[in-house]
Amino acid sequence: MSEEKKPETKPEEKGLEKKESEEKKAEDKKAAEKEIPPEVLEAYKRYREAEIMWAQGRSLDALANYQHALEVFQKHGFFREAANAVEKIGDIYFARGNFDKALKPYKMALDICEEFGDEIGAAVMAEKIVFVYQKLEQPEKAIPYLYRSLEIAEKFGDAHRAARSLVGIGDVRKYQGRYDVALDAYELAAKIYRGLGSREQAEMVEKAIASLREKLHSGEGSPQGGGEGDS
Repeated sequence: MSEEKKPETKPEEKGLEKKESEEKKAEDKKAAEKEIPPEVLEAYKRYREAEIMWAQGRSLDALANYQHALEVFQKHGFFREAANAVEKIGDIYFARGNFDKALKPYKMALDICEEFGDEIGAAVMAEKIVFVYQKLEQPEKAIPYLYRSLEIAEKFGDAHRAARSLVGIGDVRKYQGRYDVALDAYELAAKIYRGLGSREQAEMVEKAIASLREKLHSGEGSPQGGGEGDS
């Protein structure tokens, strides 16, 4: 028994199907917009305008728009959008050299990411907080954020981020005079960089390792343990 041939779709019918599909998308978009409060739609607009202003170098105008958008997004429970807006606020403060002011929005963005399970976003924010503490010359305060970044990197198999976090941990422990802990972190970072084929980064870390070994052999280092929970 021969198979029945399905009737071929005529060109005009294909065109009609495409038109109906486009109309449905437009209707779905309108329906979605009806569910979004007008104030939030305006906040989206202000956010997009802020991005343009920021690109044009109008940082203060952009800051005002991001702050307005943040308030509205928080008010209506649009937390993902709120996290994006508050991160941009931190970026502007950081770019303007207001490092103290950058901390609060970055930490707020981190809290939102953690609360809603956005671990990749949390890792990005943790790294930004680390950069701020470096600028403030308060490296020891970066430790919990470095370990959080490392934890997320290990979970998602992000070797580059893991190596960066380990180098950061090594730098802080070295600053604290805890050379043995710094050495462990550096050695693991170097191993990861070598595995990735990142020769330049590996060589830089290996130089730090050689310097630390000299300090340890000369008795300068304080041979004490220490891990994630230590300050």
